[in-house]
Amino acid sequence: MIFKRSKKEQDDTSTTRESETQRKKRTRLVKIKIPVDELTLGMQIAELDRPWTEVPVLFQGFPLQNQEDLDTLAVYCNHVYVELDEEYWETIKHDYPSAEYKQARSEAEEAHHSLHQELPRAERIFKASKKSIKELLDAVKNNKAINIDESKHLVSECVTSILANPNAMFWLSRIKDSDEYTSEHCLRVSIMAIAFGQMLGFSHQELENIGMCGLLHDVGKMKIPPEILNKPGPLTDDEFKVMKEHTVLGYIFLKQHGGFDEIVSDVAHAHHERVDGKGYPQRLESERIGMYPKIIGIIDAYDAITSDRSFRDGLAPLEALGILFKERGTHFDTDLVEKFIQMVGIYPPGSLVEMTNGETGIVLAANPDQKLKPKIEIILDTKGNFRRPIVIDLTKEQYDQDNNLYAIKKPLRDSSRDINLEDFIRGNG
Repeated sequence: MIFKRSKKEQDDTSTTRESETQRKKRTRLVKIKIPVDELTLGMQIAELDRPWTEVPVLFQGFPLQNQEDLDTLAVYCNHVYVELDEEYWETIKHDYPSAEYKQARSEAEEAHHSLHQELPRAERIFKASKKSIKELLDAVKNNKAINIDESKHLVSECVTSILANPNAMFWLSRIKDSDEYTSEHCLRVSIMAIAFGQMLGFSHQELENIGMCGLLHDVGKMKIPPEILNKPGPLTDDEFKVMKEHTVLGYIFLKQHGGFDEIVSDVAHAHHERVDGKGYPQRLESERIGMYPKIIGIIDAYDAITSDRSFRDGLAPLEALGILFKERGTHFDTDLVEKFIQMVGIYPPGSLVEMTNGETGIVLAANPDQKLKPKIEIILDTKGNFRRPIVIDLTKEQYDQDNNLYAIKKPLRDSSRDINLEDFIRGNG
């Protein structure tokens, strides 16, 4: 411990301090926050993470000359501030991550760990739900009874998983097959509706209700002729008139079969109504459209815009959010659109982003206070090849191997990279 120093040591320290004063005149020094376990001998200690009086050192500022000094700091401090030549610091800073960065990295790794802890359960529920919704839609198509209890059970399990970690279900909802658009679309809308309801403060029962609304909002499409429903291109005016009938047909089917909350059939009927009164099938004004149909209408549009179809590629999430924002107050409820954008974030979990250094990352989770700087897992190198994944938090400075600061260049459409998201997610689960 540094309780006493000999006269010679004090004289040596005094001389060193004089030389440091002279050095400061010749160079520009910067004060850097360094975790104690990253310190090396020779560094000039300028400040501690606590008052100097709480640490048994003689001077407020001293060069780190021996292991004894280092051991003392390790006992009393988590981090310290050192003074370094600015030019020298620029060459080595990527080797000395700050305390904030180490904490951010730890939080990012924790988000990664939490996400992948939930993924196995989420995947089991997701796969079972996909199978169930396909069977349910087939039953609707053939006008057979649907398994209401199974549907309710699966929605309840989706609620449980989303409450544990919504990002896991968000990741899985990025797995899309254009050949199974309708069934997967219904499931994705259900998942996002539950997550949105959680953000809006819905009770557990309300979350199950909104989840069921999402799952069944498009059942009426099973009554639409397949040559129109699956047409690989834009619909004609006459075909679109037929397509719009799915809202009424879905409502009638759900009413006839019963067993669901009243709101489920109402949502199937009204999720294409618009707040300006120009929607269908009833051209309802905003005050006559319930909250649930407004919510499902927003999510239905968002998923449709971001999904690949046989006749076009889906847009990136940021582009889709821009469309929703533009249509607020006319097509969609303004307050709900703004809250939905807040929930999804500019870079939603599971979406792809290109970094400024040319690498590709997949978003793990949003940072609530800094939506433009999410937690990301870098998965492709600059040549588009899979690399050893690294998890970063963009709210804190982190540099690549070439000392480039990690930052997002732009969001990517799912189809822009040769990535099998299903294989990747399972490999990381």
